[in-house]
Amino acid sequence: MTRTLHFFCCIGLLAHFGLYAQSPAHTDNPVLDSLQQVLEQQEGLERAYTYREIFLNMRAYDIQTAKAYLDSAAAINALVQNDTLKARLYESSARYHYYISDYKEGAAQLQLAIEVNREIGNRQDLPVNYNALGIFYKYLGKPGLALESFQNALRISEQLGQPSSALAPALMNIGKLHAELGDLEISNTYYRRVEAICGESGVEYCLAITRSNMATNLAEAGNYREALQLYQEALPYFESENLKTELGEQYNLMASVYLKMDSLNTARTYLENALEINRETGELRELGMAHRGLGDIHFREGDYRLALGRYQTGLGYFEPSNSLDAVETYLRISESFDKLGNIPQAYAFHTRFFSAYDSIFSQKNQDKISALEIQYESEKNRQEIQMQQQEIALLQEKQKADRLQRIGLISGLVVVLFFAGLGYYALRQKMKRNRLERERVKAELAFKKKELTTHALHLAKKNEILEDLKQQAKSLKETEDNSTAYKALLRTISADQQDDKAWENFTQHFEAVHKDFARKATEKYPEITRTELRLMALIKMNLSSKEIASILNISAEGVKKARHRLRKKMELSRADSLDTAIMSL
Repeated sequence: MTRTLHFFCCIGLLAHFGLYAQSPAHTDNPVLDSLQQVLEQQEGLERAYTYREIFLNMRAYDIQTAKAYLDSAAAINALVQNDTLKARLYESSARYHYYISDYKEGAAQLQLAIEVNREIGNRQDLPVNYNALGIFYKYLGKPGLALESFQNALRISEQLGQPSSALAPALMNIGKLHAELGDLEISNTYYRRVEAICGESGVEYCLAITRSNMATNLAEAGNYREALQLYQEALPYFESENLKTELGEQYNLMASVYLKMDSLNTARTYLENALEINRETGELRELGMAHRGLGDIHFREGDYRLALGRYQTGLGYFEPSNSLDAVETYLRISESFDKLGNIPQAYAFHTRFFSAYDSIFSQKNQDKISALEIQYESEKNRQEIQMQQQEIALLQEKQKADRLQRIGLISGLVVVLFFAGLGYYALRQKMKRNRLERERVKAELAFKKKELTTHALHLAKKNEILEDLKQQAKSLKETEDNSTAYKALLRTISADQQDDKAWENFTQHFEAVHKDFARKATEKYPEITRTELRLMALIKMNLSSKEIASILNISAEGVKKARHRLRKKMELSRADSLDTAIMSL
């Protein structure tokens, strides 16, 4: 899963776009010094706003001291009761909770900010609120809600008539969300739009962030050299501006590429740099990433005990927020326990991984994301059609006035040409809608087929792992006199291998792609059993006998016998192909 820099933590770009009134943070910060001097001459609301500005400038290198200034601003506002400042303090509080990786509370603070801004009619701040809320939802494993928040930010900015630069944060965050869900092609489309906006605006920070994110996509696609080149182009800007938060994440990202290239010593150097700078900034998520990366190095080197310690340290930073990063770490911990021979713990963390992964990347979430994309584009199309209709109405009025000044053939010719044009336009629009609908249906079917295959392979891989655990548990029985625990573990694994819920999920995916297959099969062959119907479904997917054996939890010979029994029930001759007969249903 990819990791990319985003706009909520990257204050420089937001400042250029007028979303936050602050400059990049330096420990020797003239802006901060100026604010401290002004503070002595201020009172009331004015003083509260300055406290907030100090928080925004200080938070990147001393978050807890910065939080004290934010608390002072809140104390003043409790007395003066200014709603605009109240909303902005909620938003600033969310930023604090982001830096301490408390994503749940951060999202709650942003929802309060949105509520206040809506009550007072302050729509200008809403795009910032929704962008930040989407980032929190993403880290909480709610991609559908994240996309909905980013789209709200886009929609409001467009309604307010804001310049293209104001759309860049939402476009970037949508691109990042698609990248983390594996949709690199869609993600790159959004990144290129942001890069164009940054180029037009001449904002170096924007270009550095965008190219760093594009580099992460290149690395995910296996283009490591190109990825490192883009990272190296972005790095000097972060270093020259002393943007420590961005540097900490950049070092982690570059280390992950060197890990994939098996350059372990170079990766270790970048990770140690990341640890040092993230301890200074207090950025908890990136501290967790650095520990997990060092754990990956220990694992590659065969030191599984050190690797486990690093993974568990990283999990300590991730798990309080129940983030996507925690889900990935469960799997690494499971693999480490497995290498150390602790089979029960390996199985426990593997189960946690599958449970969390399935909840985040469920079909329901994927469907919601697709539906939101289609809904957003449909709304834009409707708005464009309404504008076209208004233009046509104006054109009709103008032509009506012209017709009053003409007589005879010229007037009639204008009328004929006008209606012909409308007819041609309507025909073109209808053809365009039909084409878009065909493309949407085709894309939806392709997506469902991909999901079905993924789910089937997930079942196969899950049963392979559980079977391996059973064999290791049997070996454990021979070395340890703990037959009760051994039998309990075997019963748990066997029950998981025969999990009907997993089959129900698979059946739903299968019927979404191959509609009415089960009904047609049972109508034509009424004697087939439920197990045989499962076998027919797997053959319909063109899976190999080995994959079918893993999914059904039987041997290859068992698959062969099951196919033979199925042929007899379907009354097929030797010359008839079982696969062809099933494919024709």
